[in-house]
Amino acid sequence: MAIGGLGLASLAGYSAGFQSLVLGSDSPLAAYVPLFLGLFALYVLAVGLLVRRPSSDRGLLILILGFGLLFRLAVLPTPVVLSSDLYRYFWDGRVQWAGVNPYRYPPAAEELRPLRDPEVFPALNRPTKRTVYPPGAEALFAAVAALAPDSLVAWRVLLLGGEIATAALLLGLLARTGAPPTAVLLYAWAPLAVFEGVQAVHLEALLLPLLLLALRFRQEGRMARAGLALGAAVLLKLYPLILVLAWRRRGDRRFPLALALTVAAGYLCYLPGAGPTIVGFLPEYFGSAEDFNIGLRFFLTDAIGLGGEIARGTVMLLLFAVLLAILIRIPRGRAEDAESVLGAGMTAVAAYLVLVPTAMHAWYALWILPFLTLRPSPGWIWFSGAVGLSYLKYAWEPEGFPLWARALEFIPLYGLLAWEAYRRRGVAATAAYRPASQAGVGPTLDRTGA
Repeated sequence: MAIGGLGLASLAGYSAGFQSLVLGSDSPLAAYVPLFLGLFALYVLAVGLLVRRPSSDRGLLILILGFGLLFRLAVLPTPVVLSSDLYRYFWDGRVQWAGVNPYRYPPAAEELRPLRDPEVFPALNRPTKRTVYPPGAEALFAAVAALAPDSLVAWRVLLLGGEIATAALLLGLLARTGAPPTAVLLYAWAPLAVFEGVQAVHLEALLLPLLLLALRFRQEGRMARAGLALGAAVLLKLYPLILVLAWRRRGDRRFPLALALTVAAGYLCYLPGAGPTIVGFLPEYFGSAEDFNIGLRFFLTDAIGLGGEIARGTVMLLLFAVLLAILIRIPRGRAEDAESVLGAGMTAVAAYLVLVPTAMHAWYALWILPFLTLRPSPGWIWFSGAVGLSYLKYAWEPEGFPLWARALEFIPLYGLLAWEAYRRRGVAATAAYRPASQAGVGPTLDRTGA
């Protein structure tokens, strides 16, 4: 079977390829990029096979899920290469079990000197900055530290459980839309999910099942539960908060109220001993020092010679305003059926990723993958691979991210999204002029994009 062959080739890349090419390299991040792109090419071939020949075959589904699990098990015993965030998880958990509020001091503070060790502390990024993680993440750090302090394996097993939950929820949502269950391959085989989840140990692997729960509850009209699930997601990472605007329903207060109460409860738990410092590193996150792999803002400023803080701040505000306008407009005229709710969520996430004027680390794109599985988009499939080019930034230090790589990453995304939007307008126009006698003729779901 072609899918089986692609799965075996991919497994070789995740196991022997990663061990020899990346871990055996003097420059692991530079070596990672060609391996990632090679695996992405295999992924695109597999997606293409499923698009041309959709199947609900149970044996094929088991094969797809089995390989997805094997890919993650292959990288589970490897050392973390792509990120040092894990060490902040260790540190913040340790600080809490020492009876100190994690928002109160940065790791380098003299007050925390007794907690330093030769393994975790030197590996921390931003040791002079307070934590940026929301209270839900901090509670998770403390819980894992209680059960298995400083354990990479414990974190990877936990995130693997999150990925399994994501796949299970996606299968349920695919069944509701009538799509073949084998479409779960778009998430299960995505190199971005494999590497940025279990390998790099990013919290998005736990965020995604909460988002999918919120989506399902919102589709079913269970507004309070949707707000609770989305609130839990926001307590892990703040950016899902944008969905409260996209998924709001006129006249309903349960959804925003449940979300607000959930988030407030999380922050109230950490407010004593923190006070104003509970916002952590967040205000500094919007500073120019944190710029990384900037997309649209770069092409509107530096690419045309508009450098400096004034241009940067002006365009940032402009992009935030456009994003807010889109989020406010999404619910207007939207039906309350499941497909419309899905479309609203994907449009919001897509708008955020295109317009967000702050850093675009590769793992920030992970939350488009579940929506992409439910509603395939050539543009976002491209970006889920092209975003891996951002790791070249570390190979080009101190010169910075090469322009050709940035253009290859973002320009095709913008072009493909424009093409998808044009196609959707054509489909909508055709449907509008379809005779009533043909009302049930033709596809009922445009699965081309966000």
